Amino acid sequence: MKPKPRHLGPEYGSQWQDRSMAAAYQHRPPYPALVFEVLKRIAKPGPVLEIGAGSGDATLELAWRFDRIDAIEPSAAMLAMAARRTGRNIRWIQSSFEDAELSPPYGLAVAAESLHWTNWSVSLPKIADALAPGAVLALIERITVETPWTAELANALERYSTNKLYEPYDLVEELRARRLFRVTGGTSTLRERRAVTIEDYIEGLHSRNGLSRDRMPAADADAFDAAIRATVQPHLKDELVPLATYAQLTWGIPMP
Repeated sequence: MKPKPRHLGPEYGSQWQDRSMAAAYQHRPPYPALVFEVLKRIAKPGPVLEIGAGSGDATLELAWRFDRIDAIEPSAAMLAMAARRTGRNIRWIQSSFEDAELSPPYGLAVAAESLHWTNWSVSLPKIADALAPGAVLALIERITVETPWTAELANALERYSTNKLYEPYDLVEELRARRLFRVTGGTSTLRERRAVTIEDYIEGLHSRNGLSRDRMPAADADAFDAAIRATVQPHLKDELVPLATYAQLTWGIPMP
């Protein structure tokens, strides 16, 4: 099988273990409620399997709509934040997904901005084996609409990110090309406008892979922050950063 893109390798995925990444994650935009209403409609009976729960952004929404969630998360820092937020119907499992002990069958599997860090040749067949007949794997991605400073942001990321191998990619197409995933449906939410402070915006950027404060040289982190402040400042509205975000939801059959 064709290897994964190098920028998605384990040396970069390990950044999610960093405390600074967990602290910054709260500054990401919320998932639109419509995503979870759609998941409720397409799910089969049974518990939900979540691959890569992170700090619980999607887990909490799932827990309000399903009777039981098995949430897999390898990062102790992320899991510590997530467990403070969520209810009794969540079984937290600290483990890589590849090594996690599951309790199938599941009526739905969900991976919210996480599956790309797993070993695809292991994780997709494992999900396929864990799903009930007819159940699907749903992939969720939060997307920020291009801003007037998108090009300048890209330049700053290229200069200061510790992941120098990054290349744009499409997770669904990568999986389809390897015959690991067959798409059966999908939808996008409407754009939602939001406004945040510059400092919250910068911290949200530090939740991206390659921008962990624990791994960036302090001088680089300070220089990156200063560059973003200068770039965004002319575009503020009422002293806030104007943003628009939406979510892409794709579901289908993981291949055994």
